[in-house]
Amino acid sequence: MYNKLLPLLLILISSSLCFAQRVHEEEYENRIAIGISGGTNGGGIDVSRNINKHFNGSLGLNYFKINDFTRQVSVDGKQLKSTVNVEMVNIDLRIEYLPFVNSSFKVVAGLAYMTSNGVRVIGQYANDVTLGEMTIESEDIGEIRFDAEWKQITPYFGIGLGRAVPKNRIGFGFDIGTYYIGKPNVQFTGTSMLSEMNSQEEQLAKNMEDYNWFPVFKLRLAVRIN
Repeated sequence: MYNKLLPLLLILISSSLCFAQRVHEEEYENRIAIGISGGTNGGGIDVSRNINKHFNGSLGLNYFKINDFTRQVSVDGKQLKSTVNVEMVNIDLRIEYLPFVNSSFKVVAGLAYMTSNGVRVIGQYANDVTLGEMTIESEDIGEIRFDAEWKQITPYFGIGLGRAVPKNRIGFGFDIGTYYIGKPNVQFTGTSMLSEMNSQEEQLAKNMEDYNWFPVFKLRLAVRIN
C-alpha cells in the first residue's frame, strides 16, 4: 500500500512545486520599478520595466557637476591657481541580461545621449609676479584655458548585481562598467603674455587621444511599484 502511495505523493509534490514556480514567474512579469543611484557618473534616477525572467530595460537620467573647484600649486616658487569645471549630463537606455534565473548577476549594455559632457580648466598666477625691479599683475600676465568635450552618443557596457526590477518590493544593487566616449575635442588657448601657448593645442589633443573610456561604479536603490 505504502509502496503505491509514495510515488503518487512524490508526483503531487513535484507538480505543486512546478505550478507554484510558474505562478511566481508569471506574477513577476511586466513589473515596473523606480530607482535612484549614485556613483562616478553622478546622481541618477531611472524607470525600469521587467521584460521577462532574463531581461529588464531601464531609461534613466544621470547628472554630475563640479563647479569652480579651485586649488593652488607651487611651480618654480610661483603660486599657480587652477579652476576646474566639469559637467556630465546624460539620458541613457539600458538592457540588462540575467543569465541565471535564481541569481541577480547581470550583464548590461546600453546607449547614452550626452546632453553635456565636458571639462574646463583655467590656470593663472595666483599673485603678482616680480621680475627684477618690475612687478607684473597677475591679470596682465593672462590665463591659460583648457576645454575638452567628448562625443554625444556613447555606448555602455558593464556587469553587476541587483535587478533593475527587483523581485521583492525593494532591491539594492551595483554596476561596474564603462562608457566609450571616444577621443575628445580639445581647445587650448592662452591670453595676453601667455598667448604663445596656443601653439601647444595640437600636441595636447594628440596626448589625450587615448582618453576614450569613462569608468562607472554605481550603487542603486530600486522600489518596485506594482
